[in-house]
Amino acid sequence: MRNRGTTRREVLKGMGLAGAGLLLGCSDGSAGALGGTDGGTPVEGPPSDFAVERPPEPPEPTPLSDAFPLGVASGDPTPARAIVWARYTGARPLRLVVWEMRGDVYAREVAAVDATPAAADGGFVQRDVAGLTAGAPHRYAFFELDGAGARVARSPIGRLRAPAAADALVDVTLGAVSCTAWGKPFAALARAAARPDLDGFLFLGDTVYCDGARSRDDYRGMWARTLGTDEYRALRAAHPAIATWDDHEVDNNWNPETTDAAQRDAALGAFFEHQPVRRDPTVPSRIWRRLRFGRTVELFVLDCRGERRPSTRKDADAQYLSPEQLAWLKAGLVASDAVFKVILNSVPISSFPGAFQVAPGDRWEGYPAQRRALLEHIDSSGLRGVLWISGDFHLGSIGRVATSGAGATQLEVLAGPGAQSPNVLWTTLGGSQFDFATGTNNYTTFRFDPTNRRVRVAFLDGDGATLVDRTYDL
Repeated sequence: MRNRGTTRREVLKGMGLAGAGLLLGCSDGSAGALGGTDGGTPVEGPPSDFAVERPPEPPEPTPLSDAFPLGVASGDPTPARAIVWARYTGARPLRLVVWEMRGDVYAREVAAVDATPAAADGGFVQRDVAGLTAGAPHRYAFFELDGAGARVARSPIGRLRAPAAADALVDVTLGAVSCTAWGKPFAALARAAARPDLDGFLFLGDTVYCDGARSRDDYRGMWARTLGTDEYRALRAAHPAIATWDDHEVDNNWNPETTDAAQRDAALGAFFEHQPVRRDPTVPSRIWRRLRFGRTVELFVLDCRGERRPSTRKDADAQYLSPEQLAWLKAGLVASDAVFKVILNSVPISSFPGAFQVAPGDRWEGYPAQRRALLEHIDSSGLRGVLWISGDFHLGSIGRVATSGAGATQLEVLAGPGAQSPNVLWTTLGGSQFDFATGTNNYTTFRFDPTNRRVRVAFLDGDGATLVDRTYDL
């Protein structure tokens, strides 16, 4: 793994290390990159006016309905399918229509399926739509129908690009974010929504902050206030989502062994209601799953919260992931023929220095036996192209998983935070382990080049400035 160059554009004040014992520090100060110099070619960013351009009207222009308060979304795409999502508060029958696009031309209608939500579903609609063309851009909308079946009003229009065929070697660009608290500025999300070049968008957890919620209605209300913002409506309509959860989708640092089962079920149900996730038909409550973007990228989406057993932390069989999830991950990494094997990991696996070690029990380092076994498995298998992408810490960083031993050659990127108060400990990250750190709210992009086995990582803030732009050989 070799660094191929650096671009940094961040002229912001550094922060003091007040409250260094707190992993989630809050401050009104600004955060900046560590060292580095200006220069080089900045990563391709969003247009200077980051308002999302309204898509062209579909072939049958139809008035916009006000019965889709959370907009539309898509997720978990495959070369031929995608989950398409909405929440509908009206009373008419719905039809979901998907088109293949040629530029701004609606080339053909590839699907038109009933999307009327069942009375007991709270208005949530998710359809696993078939018929997409691999590698092609598509648009979609939900139409309200009158008694004769005519389309009389529609949702906002969403867009998605279907992944390339499973054996295709093509460049892939993904966006990512974590930690987006309602009430914080969402400008970085608006910037990400305006990007025309993203093949998918990774939500690494703490998408919503539901602390204090207990019932399904509580959770629905907290999801709605976040996803109902203009920025989230734009982002989710713009790019297909690949989502996992972290603690705040349930409660701060929740413990699966002690959290009330009814609360957990309410939170899990709300997660699946609001995120366009393809559910496992045999274990519908399972979050961990895998997706491909051609032979370029295989994504391993982990559940790093719901299967923990904190009572086992010090044991030889410490359980951070369930035995089933861990075996699935190990076997999948070895079997994958993708150039890049990307692990979506809501809580970092890296060994963080200094004050981060005050309370490591809530993350991978608190389960040392399982952490070491997984990192050693990756090292001993001789796998190339492994990249960890994580969130949770209210800071962004790029660095090696460890300074020596297991994981020392593995790269981990902490994406975001998208909308949070910065963790003041970002200022302590540097040296030989960390190439970059920031507390500035941002979204992160990953451009995967399979021909040269390189990934280009960039962090961009809500003003459109590139905080860092680095390329790594994997």
